Amino acid sequence: MFKKSNLLLSITLMVGLLLLSSTMVMANESFTYWSMWEKGEPQQKVLEQAIKDFEEQFDVTVNVNWAGRDVVTALKPRFLSGENIDMTDQSGEELYGGLVAGGVAATMNDVLEMSVPNEDATVGDVLIPESYDAYVREDGSLYIIPYNFITSVFWYDKVLFNDLGIEAPETWDEFLEMSEILKDNNIDPVAFGIQTDVYRGYFPYHAAERILGKNALNNAASDPTGEAFEDPRWERVGDILYQFSKEGKDLLMQGYESSVYPAPQMDWVMGMAGTFYCGTWIPVETREAAGENFEYGAFKFPTFEDADGDPTAVETYPIGFSVLKDAENADLAKKFVAFFLQEKYAKQWVEVTKNMTPRAGVEAPAELADAKKLLDNANSTFRLYDGVQADQPEWYASVFLPLASEVLLGEINGEEYAEKMRTETIKFWENKNN
Repeated sequence: MFKKSNLLLSITLMVGLLLLSSTMVMANESFTYWSMWEKGEPQQKVLEQAIKDFEEQFDVTVNVNWAGRDVVTALKPRFLSGENIDMTDQSGEELYGGLVAGGVAATMNDVLEMSVPNEDATVGDVLIPESYDAYVREDGSLYIIPYNFITSVFWYDKVLFNDLGIEAPETWDEFLEMSEILKDNNIDPVAFGIQTDVYRGYFPYHAAERILGKNALNNAASDPTGEAFEDPRWERVGDILYQFSKEGKDLLMQGYESSVYPAPQMDWVMGMAGTFYCGTWIPVETREAAGENFEYGAFKFPTFEDADGDPTAVETYPIGFSVLKDAENADLAKKFVAFFLQEKYAKQWVEVTKNMTPRAGVEAPAELADAKKLLDNANSTFRLYDGVQADQPEWYASVFLPLASEVLLGEINGEEYAEKMRTETIKFWENKNN
């Protein structure tokens, strides 16, 4: 009788310990998140508040490393050495080039079907499709769920343009007319610095998008034969780029050969240049210098007659979450992704960071109203640099950017540009494959 009582007591204690252990695991559920934002940034503050709310609502822990912009580079060796990192965030190009291309990212398609906590909608219901459509691969896989939505445009001061009687141009001819009026008033048409890669790459890929269409640059970069660049439309792209140069129609600001960030954007906002091409983060970076009478306006890269690209198309540049392959806590990380897409956080994002949200029905900041209208009216979108920075990073660095410099400096003309794109692409792939 005594032994039987001891046995029953032991079993009861074991069951109790198992139940207690299970409860503790549930209570201590957590995931690890490495973020591109740094402590104290407006974006970090919005995410930090959402993380705190998520932890309290679901009794979980989020282990955050505010790693900064090089987060993808920083986490890869740690992750590949066996450390568990469940989720990160960055731009679509950084994620696809740094994680997806290396096979260390998990698909995020299932997140689109997840319910947004505290709301009667799914993630797919609330997201603007244009915010991620360009990042859906041919097999249907998606590796990013955006929470920030960027595009790039020509920026101008509406007050200045009104004073000079200039309307925002749509076509290349109108763009040239605008430039002449600005020159007549001793204002450089375009603020620009060729030493900064992000500036240098904008015009070549946008001209290709307008003249040849979406994916033309990406496809040509991937062709070892170089035959794609024999298409005469590439010479036309080169001609447009040459016209920007000091040897062409001299549209770029004085000293652009040596100017580096942030000089071009400051020259523009101070009225020394009439326009500046950049992403929708630029009002945040320049608003203190802009002054009370400065009114942000935006127009898309000009269109061309008899061109094959969609004249309404604009760039889509999402920043979003990506869960890493075989992450131990992938389900919880994805639950937070859905949680952060609640309307209240989307509104906080706009109000605090002055950026656009991919959440439908949430207005853009006033400074980005023109850019948002361009996105709303676009029939199609395309990736930053047509995706070559992520898909062909070595070609982008060794062929695309150097030749962009040559033609924008006026060192080669349109015909030479097309021919060098062909020959340098052939050399690149020969060297890479040997």
